Amino acid sequence: MRTSKTQLALALALAGLGSQALPAWADEPSSGTLDRVEITGSNIKRSIKQEKALPVTVVRTEEMSKQGFTTVEQVVNSLASNQSATVGASSVQTVSGGASYASLRGLGSQYTLVLLDGRRVASQAIGGYATDLNAIPLSAIERIEVLRDGASAIYGTDAIGGVINFITKKSYQGVTVSGELLSTEHKGGNTGSASITAGIGDLAKDGYNVYGSLSYQKLDPITTLNRSFANKYLSADNLSGRVFPSNFTYKGNAYNPAAPNCKPPYALPLDANSCGENATLYMDLTPEVEQLTAFAKGTKQLGEHTLSLQYMGARNVSTTRISPAPLTKIATLKAGDKYYPTHLPDGTPTDGSPVVINSRSVPLGPRVTESLSTTQRLAFNAEGLLAGWDYRGGVGYSENKTTINYKSGYVNGDKVAAAFQNGTINPFGPSAPGAWESTSLNGDGWVAKFQTIMADFKVSKEVLQLPAGMMATAFGVETRREKLDSQIQDIAQFALGSGIADSKSTSGSRGVTAAYVEADIPIFKNFDAQLAARYDRYTDFGSSFNPKIAVKYQPIPQLLIRSSASKGFRAPTLYDVFTPNSKTYTANKFNDPLRCPGGTPANGGNKVDDCNTQFEALQGGNNNLSPEKASSLTFGVVIEPIKEITASADFWWTTVKDTIGALDPGVIFGDPVKYADKFVRNPDGSLNHVITTTQNLGTLSAAGVDISLAFRLPKTAWGNFGINLDGTYTSKYQQQMEPKGPYLSPLGGWYQNVLPPVLRWKHSLAFNWAQGPWSGILVQNYSSGYTDLNPNQEGHNVRPYSNWNLSGSYVWDKKLTITAGIRNLFDQEPPFSNQTKSFQYGFDPVVADPVGRAYFLKASYKL
Repeated sequence: MRTSKTQLALALALAGLGSQALPAWADEPSSGTLDRVEITGSNIKRSIKQEKALPVTVVRTEEMSKQGFTTVEQVVNSLASNQSATVGASSVQTVSGGASYASLRGLGSQYTLVLLDGRRVASQAIGGYATDLNAIPLSAIERIEVLRDGASAIYGTDAIGGVINFITKKSYQGVTVSGELLSTEHKGGNTGSASITAGIGDLAKDGYNVYGSLSYQKLDPITTLNRSFANKYLSADNLSGRVFPSNFTYKGNAYNPAAPNCKPPYALPLDANSCGENATLYMDLTPEVEQLTAFAKGTKQLGEHTLSLQYMGARNVSTTRISPAPLTKIATLKAGDKYYPTHLPDGTPTDGSPVVINSRSVPLGPRVTESLSTTQRLAFNAEGLLAGWDYRGGVGYSENKTTINYKSGYVNGDKVAAAFQNGTINPFGPSAPGAWESTSLNGDGWVAKFQTIMADFKVSKEVLQLPAGMMATAFGVETRREKLDSQIQDIAQFALGSGIADSKSTSGSRGVTAAYVEADIPIFKNFDAQLAARYDRYTDFGSSFNPKIAVKYQPIPQLLIRSSASKGFRAPTLYDVFTPNSKTYTANKFNDPLRCPGGTPANGGNKVDDCNTQFEALQGGNNNLSPEKASSLTFGVVIEPIKEITASADFWWTTVKDTIGALDPGVIFGDPVKYADKFVRNPDGSLNHVITTTQNLGTLSAAGVDISLAFRLPKTAWGNFGINLDGTYTSKYQQQMEPKGPYLSPLGGWYQNVLPPVLRWKHSLAFNWAQGPWSGILVQNYSSGYTDLNPNQEGHNVRPYSNWNLSGSYVWDKKLTITAGIRNLFDQEPPFSNQTKSFQYGFDPVVADPVGRAYFLKASYKL
């Protein structure tokens, strides 16, 4: 049996684990040998007994699946330390290719480095900041290691917020077939998945192992009409002046022939004379997703050397539906034109003055976009012992190709304008069959590819006996080349409301080389220091030197104190630099400060065109950006008063200077005098668009504490019980949205209409039980409430969001495993929010899950 000292060392090494951790006090017979392993956060291999305490959370995917999670996105979003701003639902309102990103501590996906077996995966080609979580095959992942401190000196300059390392199974024997069905209590959102994993060969006996995994998953969409909380709060403020039947502007005032009745429920009165489109009713809350993933790994043992070849492939198809295309000032009709309105809604005749049409392509239905994202990765790895040194090296190729396809509902604006003017299409009522269809656009609009070619080699060894113990060191080199190729297809030039209209194709590449060193030094008894430094050279942004120091002090067996300080550097991504300029509508509605100051039409403005409306914004890259520089500091305490209880608290501070991002339209409209150069106007003085291209904004500063508690109750006749808590409290989050500008803080609530909220507290609380072949888990995932976007409206405080997942499992003969459970046990609805940053309304799709209560059944059988 292990000694209590050995048990304590292992428990402290795993300190910080959430509810998904393995028990730290498992009794095992000693084999007499200890495997040397590499834990995320260090390049030095050590035995588990010697492993130093790090702020690392270890997540077992097998345990997470018992909550009904079927994707890596769902697993990562449940982590207390993660506050992602881009989830699968985000693709409904943005051209994201259906991607979902991790964002440790809410700092941003660009600061969280995602690794697969310690190496990078290509960034998503549309977005380009980080690896799409949907590219990681959950069925092939054994565990996830989350390093919650800056790791730029270890893994790369961009690992400022932390690292999420997905660890695949080292080997596998036999054949396992799995399947899962999830049925929602409310309409929409049903999920089905199936996978097969097969492998042959025993590394220890046969000297080789080959295994592969193939999985398929289908998620049904959820629409606005499927959930009452997404449509019951809609009001006149949600109506758009781009409507069908069309509004027309006559002598500065807006009218609609269908007013005041309009065409409910989609078109409602905007005022006595005009109509507004209830565009939100067309929206998806979550997309339709179809995912196919494949993974294969072959490993050969040659004495003290292990060679492996690994392939990963993921094909993710995300289909979204949004409102029919808005047609802003699409055409001008003159007296004599076929559909020129001869009378106003009240019967007053018009005098022949021209009228301007504001319409919407309702007869073609919602805009349907299909995003196809394909990620592939091939990697060769060699590791083992060489002249007494542990070594690891390899080469790899990774790519992501994303295609945005316009399936239906998109129109050619020029063709619609001509059809309105020549009378082919009636802007105020039914048209001849096929008239609207003649203006539609279908096909690929954007095809982008991101490629990464990499090679690395590192060695580690205990090199020097010091009075307090052995000093270990590691040396390594790395090189990689990144390439972005973004091709805007001709069709996108004319697709109104596509988000990439007027975009241009672009491409770019860069090379990065790096050398790094690390030392683990026992300063004196029970006091160790980790020193690391990394030098990176970019072919386009120069070089950077980033040091790190971490210390660990264990004055008594029951107490461990740790701290770290590091520097970081993030060069602008290829997407920051080369993303093509494009126009898209702002999510928020604004008043034109010139033609509708204070919400009142003036200077030739009118209510429909210039007041409380969505304007176009020009977005795109910038080749004059400066790199970001960061600093991180952590201080943590781990205690284990008795062997059944382990608790930790890790305080953290992070600062990033010269952050890269886009100036929010809310900032621009909030100070039109200061940002006068951001307003681009038409010859008649109306607003064409505002400029929101990428730039260096200012400084981001955040701080908080990660809390963990593991309570392993004594064994009983009714089974083994355990309680685990994993939480993150953010105490500071402030950001400059412009160079040398004021610090704005969204901590605990929206900062006006500029910055989305950063949650003060988020936790996962798990109650575990096991008895022989039976086990059960009850988990609460909790997010604190916050101040809403419009605090003066009813419901200005968004209440906390909490849901509970319950499941039970049974294992028969170590072959058949059945899990049945309920996600969102109490059918908790997303809390009401009046946010307007997303197309979904009535709640925040980034913070809350609209699925509701769902029942799932999962079974796997090992042949």
